[in-house]
Amino acid sequence: MQVLVIGGTEFISLHLVRALLRDGHRVAVLNRGRNPARLPAGVRTIVCDRTDHAALRKTLASERCDALVDIAYAPTSGADVEALVDALDGRVGHAVFVSTGRVHDHALPIPYHEDTPRNLYWGDYARNKIAGEDVLMRRWRERRLPVTIVRPTHVYGPLNTRNNETFFFDRLVRNRPILVPGAGGWLRQFGHVEDLADAMAAMLGVPASFGQAYNVTGEEAVTQVGFVELIGEVLKRPVTFVHVETEHGDKPVAFGQNLVYDCHAVYTTTKIRAELGIRARYSLAAGLAQTYEWYVREGLDRRDVDFSAEDARLR
Repeated sequence: MQVLVIGGTEFISLHLVRALLRDGHRVAVLNRGRNPARLPAGVRTIVCDRTDHAALRKTLASERCDALVDIAYAPTSGADVEALVDALDGRVGHAVFVSTGRVHDHALPIPYHEDTPRNLYWGDYARNKIAGEDVLMRRWRERRLPVTIVRPTHVYGPLNTRNNETFFFDRLVRNRPILVPGAGGWLRQFGHVEDLADAMAAMLGVPASFGQAYNVTGEEAVTQVGFVELIGEVLKRPVTFVHVETEHGDKPVAFGQNLVYDCHAVYTTTKIRAELGIRARYSLAAGLAQTYEWYVREGLDRRDVDFSAEDARLR
């Protein structure tokens, strides 16, 4: 298949590009051309700012693809998604939009399934993802454009640039305590980036996925402190927690992406397993171990890290 990936050089999208090449697809990426060196050999790069809709139409005027995966890292609006599918009108076989589990209303009881009501609990991030989902589902209903919505949650793994698992690696390898807001008992559900990439590659062109949304994540739910304790087991390092209360007006203190918000985040993956036969390969422990190997291999355990905000709070 000829696959066009919007993005392609950041964390999730780079893993997707690798998975597509492994599976024998021809891959092109469209992005602003800022990190071309990250791309594997054989990938064609189309340089364009997707938010410039006139330029996008011109750039994609002669492009056709069997599958389109919209996974751009930068925030995109519903209008940006609409401009993309308009620019490829009639020349795309299957459009996959990478949304997020954060479109679900996290004030509702867990676990969240694909039909859990959506809302703006997560602000503009959720607003933009919901708008993108709506654009594509409307194309499915009105024009029968094959579309699929993918909702990842708490993605981790090698190349992660977010303040998640590497945040805790940085502290535990230096035997530092972990600051925890409150009790740290909110549940989380993590998905390995390679499992996500493999899932997206596997569903391309599959009619059963058309017009559907899927939660894509791992199978294990763990508390905030349980996640850090598991990292300690993987690293064979002791974990010391310092529980702190946060109040309005406090100066920001880095808690790591996993610890900063106070709600459960647990999702069902029954639908993708039942309909597409797709399930995660990595257990959370195995995925964290593999990610830590990458972290050490890249020398990230020796990088300079600013702990001043935490030190001030610990005094």
